[in-house]
Amino acid sequence: MPVGEVIRRKRKELGLTQEQVAQRLGVSAPAVNKWEKGSSYPDIAILPALARLLNTDVNTLLCFQEELSDNEIAEICNEIAAIMDEQGLETAFDVAEQKVREYPNCGKLIHMMASMVQGLLMMSGGWSADREKYEEKIYFWYERVTECSGDEQVKNAAAYMLASEYIRRKEYRKAQKMIDSLPEQQADKKLLNARLLFAQEEYEEAAVLLEGKLTNVLNDLGAVLSMLMDIAFEEGDMDRAEKIALAGKQTAVLYDQWGYSPLILPMELAVKKKDVEESIAYIREMFRMLTEPQHMSESVFYRHIYGKENHGRKFDEAMETYAEKILPGLLAEIKTDEEYAFLRGNEEFQELIREYDTDSTRTYRKQ
Repeated sequence: MPVGEVIRRKRKELGLTQEQVAQRLGVSAPAVNKWEKGSSYPDIAILPALARLLNTDVNTLLCFQEELSDNEIAEICNEIAAIMDEQGLETAFDVAEQKVREYPNCGKLIHMMASMVQGLLMMSGGWSADREKYEEKIYFWYERVTECSGDEQVKNAAAYMLASEYIRRKEYRKAQKMIDSLPEQQADKKLLNARLLFAQEEYEEAAVLLEGKLTNVLNDLGAVLSMLMDIAFEEGDMDRAEKIALAGKQTAVLYDQWGYSPLILPMELAVKKKDVEESIAYIREMFRMLTEPQHMSESVFYRHIYGKENHGRKFDEAMETYAEKILPGLLAEIKTDEEYAFLRGNEEFQELIREYDTDSTRTYRKQ
């Protein structure tokens, strides 16, 4: 709230006129009028007296606020998302940076701005000349969170992201420092809570916890299998790498994981092998899946978290929107990342990229 609005509201709450405020502070009535209109501000020497007169404190008078509520942070995120849709990534990034400067010690806000810009960068196809600029700022914000946040959960989430990034950059000492800052693994409360709910015949609530746990376990398993596959490949054990990739595919199919999850490990391995035919086949299938509806609400494994008629429908619609937004970023990565350079001389690959490029995708989805 602007300073002038605070002065006006506090004055009216006390039933004072502008003339009375002016008289008691030894200033002119037009000066008070200008304060309230925002065309000028009280002199710094008069602020303590003005605050006492209005039964408030200088921090409130100057709209000082170190922390934000969860609702206020959510409103800021919604505002930035709307700006992204209407004006693009650069403007959205500028607004996010402005908010971080406005609340430099609000760890939760800074963390949300970092993770949100990271997501927007991915969905906008941010594999451009500006990518490094955005990423440097994103990870600077995560570092800021580890320094200023009093919320351990937020601080740990930022440390985890930084550890992953430092490993990618081969900055192993920094990565180890972030890993060491994370708490030791605690006993899993979700399973205990689910057992308690089950004993009390609260089956719906117990299933929601367990289905969420299953989702997290499968995500972790996918990451483990991916790394084991990479190790087998680097060790030259192609048979083992193929078996691990197949296990990842079968697991994703068995547990109804979303979208193109079954293709991730086999496609990664095909790209590592530089197998042109296999790589193109997997990329084609991945693009196809991203342009077709997904129905997670029909899965037997996630019936309670996605299966309610109203929630399930909203979730499926959200996943369609997510898939639509992620495709341009995936296309941009495949077109520019050196990992896929071996495909770029192939006419079938070029034709596939043209078919699914952003403008073509919009037309395709409307048909």
